[in-house]
Amino acid sequence: MRTLSTLALAALLLPAGLAGCASSLPATQTALANGKVDNPALPTEQYPLRAQSRVRTLNLRVNPNGLSDNQRLALGQLAQNVSWTSGEPADIEIVTAGDPRAVNAGRAVGDFLVAHDVDASDLSQASRQDQPADIVSVNVTEYRARAYDCNQSWENLSRTADNKPYNNFGCAINSNLAAMIADPRDLAHPQDATPPDAARKSVILDKYRKGDVTSSAQDDQSKGSISNAIQ
Repeated sequence: MRTLSTLALAALLLPAGLAGCASSLPATQTALANGKVDNPALPTEQYPLRAQSRVRTLNLRVNPNGLSDNQRLALGQLAQNVSWTSGEPADIEIVTAGDPRAVNAGRAVGDFLVAHDVDASDLSQASRQDQPADIVSVNVTEYRARAYDCNQSWENLSRTADNKPYNNFGCAINSNLAAMIADPRDLAHPQDATPPDAARKSVILDKYRKGDVTSSAQDDQSKGSISNAIQ
């Protein structure tokens, strides 16, 4: 996210809306949007792991006199819900008109959120022609991993002629996994890889070519030893 400056705004919370499941999942995970996958190869594929999303919108009115107490309260509550220290995974899009004053107001919102523990990598800002010049919209996309209602009914377990998995098999396993996933966005796409350290790589290769030791220097302070005070 960009560095943001302070400006002003007045707030108005809009109702939440539901968005569909992430669409970038493998084909077997998007076969049925609201139920099991047909003809699974494995029992657990009957209940695929999916990321579900919900979008909430917070509208803030541009105010040259600075943030009001109500605005700070609304943004503070939002930051608490999606902060990297104690909140839930979310993507935040700040939408403004192209007017410079509106753009600066959007940056001010981003500054406030970053100052309240929202990860800057989860923030983005865009300008749109249809956006009112005096309104900054903060679209918050929240994510969760889908859990299923298991053991609602059981079929006859002695019927094995068709060699298909039983209806409930795999449900509890994947529902438990869904409850343990820290960031459901990982179900839709992997995290970006850490950039390589080209300088460090060059140093190690240079040492290798010279026949020098390439491992890190030994740190005596990091050694662990058992106290001999009670010997």
